[in-house]
Amino acid sequence: MMRRTPALRAASAKLLAARLSSSSKAPPEAIEAVERPGAPPTSPTPGGGNGRGRLPGAARRAQIIEATLRLVAEHGLVGASMSRIADAVGISNAALYRHFDSREDILIGAHDALMDRIFAWLKSSEAPNVVDRLRWMGESHAPMFSRDIEGFNAPMFQFISWIPKDRVHDHVVKRRLEMIRWYADLVEEGKAQGSIRTDIETDLIVSELFAWIWWEDLSYLEGLDTETTLKGSANMFARLLTRISAGDVDSTGATRAGGASSNGIALSTAAI
Repeated sequence: MMRRTPALRAASAKLLAARLSSSSKAPPEAIEAVERPGAPPTSPTPGGGNGRGRLPGAARRAQIIEATLRLVAEHGLVGASMSRIADAVGISNAALYRHFDSREDILIGAHDALMDRIFAWLKSSEAPNVVDRLRWMGESHAPMFSRDIEGFNAPMFQFISWIPKDRVHDHVVKRRLEMIRWYADLVEEGKAQGSIRTDIETDLIVSELFAWIWWEDLSYLEGLDTETTLKGSANMFARLLTRISAGDVDSTGATRAGGASSNGIALSTAAI
């Protein structure tokens, strides 16, 4: 079974810290949490849990984002209220406004954290052959995202299904289009290098990739039989690779000798 590597975890954490640090409204030393009246002071815990005590601005913002994602996963966007977020972090409602201008800004920051994690993953494969990169994505997607119900899968679908036409909705659509363009550029790169068929429209390939991603995510989110999900996901992705590859790819998604792939690794159900 593939696991999220330390390098990927570090890259995701670095992206989140950089985003939060650059958008802080005041220097870290000027941004201190406001303890609830009567609450005993405790040691700061940047990673979660009891949040009472002083934290640098970026660390507190990261804690707020983490708590918000957990609340969105459990209660949806509507249920992620300022009071619940403040309670989860262990600070007052007023203290939240030291770090974010509004509840919408908190939700947008939470969604950006999910998207930064996706892009860190997308850019982590250095395989020169695009089909090999796609195959790696197929093998690593579930352990990285689909199985992380509370931290990624559930909150992401809550954001995707958010209907009100507000700033949060507009931001989610904008970031989704950004990811679609990234996949389209990857497919075009594969066509240019001769590893992806040029007679299939790029938009169609991207649509099929997203259909596979969402099927896998929803299968884990709904708690479908794991064995069925493993086999179904592997077969779906292998068939997609077989159809779009310009090389000699067999029904498992592996490239036969002499094909376009450089490593010939098959898509394993054990890795998904």
